[in-house]
Amino acid sequence: MAKFARNSLQWNAAIKTFISVLLAGIMTLVVSSYLLYTHLDPDSSEFFEILTYYALAGVVLLIFAALFAMSHYQALARPLENFERITHALPLLSAKKYNEARQIFETVQGDKRLKEVGELQAASIQLSNVLEQLDGNVNQRTKMLHTTNTELRGERDFVKNLLDTAQLIILTIDEEFKVTMFNDYGEKITGFSEKEVLLSDAARFFPAGNWIEAETFFRELFAGNIQIAQQESELIDREGRIRQISWLHSRLENNAQHPVLMSVGLDMTDKKEAEKRIVWMAEHDPLTDLCNRRKFIEEFEKSLRTAIRYKHNNALLYLDLDQFKDINDTSGHSAGDELLKEVAKTLKRVTRFTDLVARLGGDEFAVLMPETDEVGAVVLTKKIQAELQKIQLEYGNVKHKISSSIGIVNYPVHDASIHELMGFSDLAMYKAKSAGKNTYHIFSADDQTREQLETRVFWKHKIEDALENNLFVLHYQPILNIEYNVIQHYEVLIRMREPGSGQIRMPGKFIEIAEQVGLIQSIDHFVIQQGIKHLSRLQKQGLKVKFAINLSGSVVDAPVLLPFLKRLLKKYELDPSGLIFEVTETAAVSNLQQAKLMMTAVKALGCQFSLDDFGVGFASFNYMRQLPIDIIKIDGIFIKDLDKNADDQLFVKALIDVAKGLGKKTIAEFVENKDILTLLRQYGVDYAQGYHIGRPEPKIHDDQNWQPPEDDIPMQIKIKQDTSSAS
Repeated sequence: MAKFARNSLQWNAAIKTFISVLLAGIMTLVVSSYLLYTHLDPDSSEFFEILTYYALAGVVLLIFAALFAMSHYQALARPLENFERITHALPLLSAKKYNEARQIFETVQGDKRLKEVGELQAASIQLSNVLEQLDGNVNQRTKMLHTTNTELRGERDFVKNLLDTAQLIILTIDEEFKVTMFNDYGEKITGFSEKEVLLSDAARFFPAGNWIEAETFFRELFAGNIQIAQQESELIDREGRIRQISWLHSRLENNAQHPVLMSVGLDMTDKKEAEKRIVWMAEHDPLTDLCNRRKFIEEFEKSLRTAIRYKHNNALLYLDLDQFKDINDTSGHSAGDELLKEVAKTLKRVTRFTDLVARLGGDEFAVLMPETDEVGAVVLTKKIQAELQKIQLEYGNVKHKISSSIGIVNYPVHDASIHELMGFSDLAMYKAKSAGKNTYHIFSADDQTREQLETRVFWKHKIEDALENNLFVLHYQPILNIEYNVIQHYEVLIRMREPGSGQIRMPGKFIEIAEQVGLIQSIDHFVIQQGIKHLSRLQKQGLKVKFAINLSGSVVDAPVLLPFLKRLLKKYELDPSGLIFEVTETAAVSNLQQAKLMMTAVKALGCQFSLDDFGVGFASFNYMRQLPIDIIKIDGIFIKDLDKNADDQLFVKALIDVAKGLGKKTIAEFVENKDILTLLRQYGVDYAQGYHIGRPEPKIHDDQNWQPPEDDIPMQIKIKQDTSSAS
């Protein structure tokens, strides 16, 4: 039983019950005693007995009231105890101890007659469940909000990092054209800090001329008339440097009342500079910084049109340095390059600022002189020649001097084009060179250069017609493997067929002209393609044959040879080991480094190289060591009289010994009789070529065994296939 407490509900209820029962009993006794009193005599003995009974009844009433109050107290003890438990458990709900509270609620054992306790118990349990569910929902919602906030913070940080790390200037602009956001890269490019830029006028990023355009774009974007605008503008950074910026302006809908603009700027400064540099490089010679041939021709066309339109007299000077090759041969190409730079500086110094000076290639220069006559052209020519003679270049122990031969053409000349004028100047220059070094010649329509030009134009048209109408044909001259007496090796030679008569013209008629007029590369490509096509057919027939194809100097220097050759090898499915490319010593050493690079790249495809006309150049043995060649072709000048000339025999022997020492194969051309062939066999030459071996023919012989001409003494033939790499 619960401990008595005078301020408890139980105690108050028991006291009130006791008093109520006691008062009710007392009133009953008082009423009943009053009624008896009125009917009995107070002096009688019954009165005192009844009074005694009433006294006993009062005592019994007092005891009964006390017992009833005690019983009532006891009856209220359990419900109140349950109420007390529930009361003490309710704070657990606020502490989120729902399981503990439910355990207490479930231990309450209420009287089934007292539905309030049961209802309170059920309500408490339901309340705990609802509160726990609500708390769970709140926790889940809190977690979701936390996750969402984390994601939003991540997205915000990502966007901020993106804006800061993007290689773009990014800023936002409000309706008052104030900057409201400025990224880190913008700070890096402009040199201005974010603190300086925020809430400042956007006009600071645009020069006055560009700001008018930008402000117009901004107003149109805010008005909703356009959605996006592009602008090229300059920007002056903190250091005062001018940067080229490509802007992209767009409208961002922040809310209906306050849209903002975002301007994204790409720094194009380096790109613009690179583009200018590329344009400059495309128009200038990198060694001398003068205009190159391409730019010169472009300016020459403009000059000619202007001269014709306004009837002005202009002049063209065409310069060629005398004996420049000797400098390259004696002191190397670096010395030649230094000399070319000095020549370029001299030409720029002595010419007028209105004149155009260009390097056309190699040691060839040109000067365009607007608004001048023949006298003025001659004065400048003499001045140039005098100043060039003052140049002295000391390279090691060697001192080099320079002189020039100059051709002069005054134009316009009737209806001559720039190509014809260039031809005139070229012919005039050669006229000056043939007359002696360090002189000049003025082109005249009456002199013999006109006839030379007409000859050149005639053959130029014939070459173009032959290329267009397939009038070139290939002949094949056999090359004998001396050791095995077999022919598996042919030199590919070009001929021109006359369209009407069918007459065959030799290359000496047109090759030189083709080189002069720039058609030699087309001829080279024709020979390479047709030669590879024919060789591919022979390989597929099972014939073991090799073709030697000549390359001109222009092809050696041209970058198109390698990709052109790769395409042909793939197209015709050719085994490249059957190809031998012949380059003359002169062509190879005119640009030694370029020749080495080209030859190395072609050899990587599986082809071989032969050095033609060997022995007539300067420092031949040195070039034989430097160039990646497989075969040395001894120039015919040392072979044609080999059986009669002791000096030639001595030279050829030495050359063969050196070639063998370097692991090179040798070919002797101009083998015209059996005596020369016998000597070559004794010297150990690998191959022989000449009319004694066989003349060039349009077909390949099926029989690879070689038989000497009938008037020769038969030689012992070894029946064995040639397995050498240079056959």
